[in-house]
Amino acid sequence: MRMVWRWLAKLLVRAVLGALFDVSVVTELPRRGPLIVVANHQGWADGFLIAAAFPLGAPIRFLGDRDGTMSTWWHRAILDSLDLVIPVDRSRQRADRTAIARTLSALERGEIVVVFAEGRVSHTEATLGDFARGVGYLALRSGAPVLPVWLGGTAELYLRRQLRVSVGEQRVIERAIPSKEATIALSRMLRQDLARVARPWRATPQTKRWQWLTDVF
Repeated sequence: MRMVWRWLAKLLVRAVLGALFDVSVVTELPRRGPLIVVANHQGWADGFLIAAAFPLGAPIRFLGDRDGTMSTWWHRAILDSLDLVIPVDRSRQRADRTAIARTLSALERGEIVVVFAEGRVSHTEATLGDFARGVGYLALRSGAPVLPVWLGGTAELYLRRQLRVSVGEQRVIERAIPSKEATIALSRMLRQDLARVARPWRATPQTKRWQWLTDVF
């Protein structure tokens, strides 16, 4: 039943994004994992855009800040019903071991886990901050390949805004002991991989109608 609900939810998201925005996906995305996707994070539409870009049957999960994604009851109700988000408790001084274990289990099941590795929302078009070393830790622990996906157009939203999904080269990862030095080095390489996919942003000049879409959530 949950699988049917996921399919219907993806179809609904595709329909809504298609009605509101001008969406393009540059390259076809994989249907299965194990796979870690690293993406830039500019606004609330990023997760919906990635979910809609992947094939309907692709088993996608998102690593998300618990307070940011689960703070309101209706967010929790929808996300719990879809089992789409692995919540991360960032209030702890140490890594959230429950979230790590759930992520590794998802990858072992052949799922696709999306990580916004900057750890924050930039709200600025075509920028990329430093990556937290956690994404390097997950890649080394799991040995899952990492795919960079660049999102364009999501920092400012309005009716018929161009939204673009660009896909880079997949990096093969060998499973290894995730030392601090190794995770930092790999996280920097993954950031460089994503930066290479980035495209200069040139939106088509037009009247910006429904600019409230930027802050709808």
